[in-house]
Amino acid sequence: MKKLILRKNLSEESPHGDYGFPFFLSHEILSEYEHASFEVHWHPDLEFTVVLEGAMEYQANDTVYILTEGCGMFVNANVLHTAKSYEGQDCSYLVITFNPVLVFGHENSTIENVYVLPVIQSQNCPSLYLSPKIPPQRRMMQLIREINRAYTENGLCRELQIKGRLCELWTLLFRELQGVLAEKDSAGSKDILYLKQALNYIHSHYSERLTLEGLAASCNISKSGYCRFFKKTMHQTPFEYLLKYRIEKSIPLLLSGEYNVTEISEKVGFSGASYYSENFRKYMNCSPTEYRKMHASP
Repeated sequence: MKKLILRKNLSEESPHGDYGFPFFLSHEILSEYEHASFEVHWHPDLEFTVVLEGAMEYQANDTVYILTEGCGMFVNANVLHTAKSYEGQDCSYLVITFNPVLVFGHENSTIENVYVLPVIQSQNCPSLYLSPKIPPQRRMMQLIREINRAYTENGLCRELQIKGRLCELWTLLFRELQGVLAEKDSAGSKDILYLKQALNYIHSHYSERLTLEGLAASCNISKSGYCRFFKKTMHQTPFEYLLKYRIEKSIPLLLSGEYNVTEISEKVGFSGASYYSENFRKYMNCSPTEYRKMHASP
């Protein structure tokens, strides 16, 4: 199974390209990830996605989109994003991730100041749903496919071909965002800052006994305020998220074969083996022991 490599603050650890050419392209299949979903994460690079086949439920910050074949997404720098299967469907999709330096060239250039920073620094455009019914957006997704061909064929001047299409892609995106860039920054950005703090704290302390008082204190806000922003942004309660996260963290321990179920339940923060097993079955549709047998190495 594929798994993203994340730091405790939820930023992705894997580099997207290298210093010489900070660009990465991948062809992904959602079912290759555990639970047909990838973890919520963020990175300072820009990301575009095009769905090739199937469908998925995609979340960027607090907005949820249903992406179907032929549709796409733009996700801005430092935006939390995650995706999962939609109505049991698998999803094949193309992703390009790149450092904006490939568009603006050098620090403090006119292109950076006029066309790139206004987008990256805006709180109003964390993401953009790309529809094939809108000509400029259809052209954006066509450019992503052209980038894929240039990247895959690895012919002469591959990097120049990719850079040229990235600049055209950014031109179209910048024009599409003119309306939101002209608006006053939204107040909801504070919720996203709180969310990053909250998830960082949960990921760092999931194995401990956590209370709502302690979770709220980690963000220095009231218990009611904590529950409000968490439910608003993650579309689940903090304890629903914590429960699922503990179960996910238990799976590598299960598969290692080094610990029994009681030891695993204690290591990931459950109050007892029976409570762990009950919730594991609810989330994974089998018991911990059954899961271990099904995924045991031959």
